[in-house]
Amino acid sequence: MKRKIKVISLFGVLAISPVQAEVALNGFANIVAGTTTSSDESLYGFSDKIDFKNGSLFALQATSDLGEGLGVTAQIISRGENEWDPEFEWAYVSYDATDELRFLVGRQRVPFYMYSDFIDVSYAYPWITPPEGVYSVPFDSFDGIGALYSSSLGEFDTTLQFIYGGNSDDLAALGDAPADFEDLMGLSLTLNRDWLTLRAGYIQTNMNIYLGDPQDNPLYTGWNALGHPEVASNFVIEDDTGDFIELGFQVDYENIIVTGEYTSLTLDNTPIADADSYYIMAGYRFDSILVHVTYGVDEDSKDSFTSGIPADSLPVAGLIAATNVFTESLTEESSYYTMGLRWDFHDSSALKFEYTSYSDDLNSNADAGLFRTAIVTVF
Repeated sequence: MKRKIKVISLFGVLAISPVQAEVALNGFANIVAGTTTSSDESLYGFSDKIDFKNGSLFALQATSDLGEGLGVTAQIISRGENEWDPEFEWAYVSYDATDELRFLVGRQRVPFYMYSDFIDVSYAYPWITPPEGVYSVPFDSFDGIGALYSSSLGEFDTTLQFIYGGNSDDLAALGDAPADFEDLMGLSLTLNRDWLTLRAGYIQTNMNIYLGDPQDNPLYTGWNALGHPEVASNFVIEDDTGDFIELGFQVDYENIIVTGEYTSLTLDNTPIADADSYYIMAGYRFDSILVHVTYGVDEDSKDSFTSGIPADSLPVAGLIAATNVFTESLTEESSYYTMGLRWDFHDSSALKFEYTSYSDDLNSNADAGLFRTAIVTVF
């Protein structure tokens, strides 16, 4: 309750402050309901019990033009899965140095994907949420500086984005593990001409993720005890490098829309598997209705920690076998298809229906079907 009062007070101050007399407020909301098609299935946080909280959110964004190129932006989101606690997603100061160049300082979005800038605004894209496999980096904001340069390259409008900063939020995807991503830097380039959009991005960071006391991990202590600290270090994520690459395109021609993205996440010297993912979506508009089909693939891989280590004793052979089982258990090979319908029944709202069929190539018991529906709006 105290946090909510602080949020309300913040907007109250913005609204009455003479320095920021003109404050624009807008927002968006996604109300999502979903259920799996069988009692023994779970997918993307849903089970066979109808859930109205997972994926639902409400957001407010305040922007103010301070004049002479200076502006401020703050965005607060309350998510159903987080018991509707409000959190700052964006909070930055911007400065337009020229008509083409803008600088940003503060909390802002990491340009991982094609839809990064409006990843939570379901109204802005066909699906209820973007494809989970590609959009799987466990954080999407950073604190630091950014620069946007807009220009033309031949017949293409171009946007070049640069970022530098860090993120120290706990990772919900890893059980709220404390994390620190330092020296987070990246570039993205978007080219647009009429009905064609092309995009490429590269992000690199230095990672520190606390996965528990390594002394409690028998593989870590075992390899150290046998005189192989270089193997043991792979079970600790400390000063390790992560690299992320994204390639994307979109064709939006008359009633036809085709979109695809490919991502590659490489995490050197960590127990977390490297991941390659892609999807392709094709849709067709019938007046206010869009029908679409998406096919996606997620493939994980992990280099063997034990390559070149001779199994010259029973303890070493046992550790090699246990380590290989562990690393293989962290990999995923899966595919899915999603069939969806979007009905823009209002100028600022849409009704969406989706069915996703998920197949786990390594464990058929994890196969699942998921039906979701959502009302999404901007205001």
